[in-house]
Amino acid sequence: MPVGGMWGSDLVDIRPEFFQVMKSPFSEEKVVCVKALVPDYAILHVQEADIYGNARILGPSYQDVLMARAAKKVILTTERIVGTYRMQEEPKLTAVPHMLVEAVVELPGGAKPGICYPEYLTVDWDDHKAYQKAVKAGEVPQFAAKMLEGRL
Repeated sequence: MPVGGMWGSDLVDIRPEFFQVMKSPFSEEKVVCVKALVPDYAILHVQEADIYGNARILGPSYQDVLMARAAKKVILTTERIVGTYRMQEEPKLTAVPHMLVEAVVELPGGAKPGICYPEYLTVDWDDHKAYQKAVKAGEVPQFAAKMLEGRL
């Protein structure tokens, strides 16, 4: 798949197993192509899901819908589990269908310290800085444990 914005990046040379420079089939222009990724799992946080795995993303979906379709299996965390009737009322709002989903976990606040529109609209910057520090120190499991226990 051709991607823009790669010219000048070292990634093309560093990761030749993912990036190739090729001639465009439409012109003489050269394009950078990236190999399709097929992750084993995509873990997505959504605002609403039913027990079967039908999910609604009630705000910007960013790359979540694409990740759900690219991954072999999807695990959903959700602000709330709702009745399936909610999905049936407006099926076009179902961003992730049940057949892609392996498991659903109700986890209010699961996107913190980030944002989950419209549930919480601001980033908790103190927690975000603590997360960045944990990443740099290789202590993400300890950070996650504190978050899950409500100690952050």
